[in-house]
Amino acid sequence: MHDRAFLPGSILYHTTMSNSANTEDKKNEIRVKYDVSQASYASQALVQAGAEEVFLDFSSAIITDGTGARVMPIHTRVAMSHAAARRLLSALGQTLQRHSETKAQ
Repeated sequence: MHDRAFLPGSILYHTTMSNSANTEDKKNEIRVKYDVSQASYASQALVQAGAEEVFLDFSSAIITDGTGARVMPIHTRVAMSHAAARRLLSALGQTLQRHSETKAQ
């Protein structure tokens, strides 16, 4: 995967480390389609896990309400299986590693 923004209907190319044939690369091609045209910024995330799922809650900030209590308003909740959460962890790790390597150059 490449570090770039994907527009609705764009094609995401997943490359493998092996020297596979061009037909094999076509099998790894995934068309990305966004159903939502609005992106939300999140600077805070809350992660919780149940027996069957992992929940990711996203917020743009921690705010103070009228009583002075600190509140983290959640604008997006994502529920995923433990296997999907492990794949997300791996993808995030790879992305951050590439970013660190690029920044060091």
